[in-house]
Amino acid sequence: MDARNEMMAEAPAGEPIMRLTRSFDAPRALVWDAFTKPEHVARWWGPRKYAIHVEEFDIRPGGKWRISHVDGDKTVTFFGEYREVVKPERLSRSFCFGEFPPIEEEYEFHDEVARTRLVCVQRYPNLMARDWMAKSGASEGGRQSFERLDALLAEMKG
Repeated sequence: MDARNEMMAEAPAGEPIMRLTRSFDAPRALVWDAFTKPEHVARWWGPRKYAIHVEEFDIRPGGKWRISHVDGDKTVTFFGEYREVVKPERLSRSFCFGEFPPIEEEYEFHDEVARTRLVCVQRYPNLMARDWMAKSGASEGGRQSFERLDALLAEMKG
């Protein structure tokens, strides 16, 4: 993998946010499609060990989304609501699971001539929630998701 495609994570001191940046070797329109079409999301979202079930995916302001990770008899369900959708530039949504306090996520898709730089800002209700998420293994799940997304984008490019 190209070093430019490594995920960079930043957790600014004293701010309950996490900023993730990652580049993809695909044009912005393709990356947008991979993020906004449920048939694509089901192929890359989440760590490799889980079967992914996209249960709801209404990508419009006010639309709901719901995705479950299934591993044997264990299921973890993530869900939320889209706040803003500006094709192919940005989208924002709430991100919820279990009893964890809701997170607000904003994604920006930057066109870099046959490449796309994705910037995701996650806003947590407090520093404790952000720090718990940082230590939970979520970054490994994100890394695996983006590796799977790289493979899907290569396939989509043909």
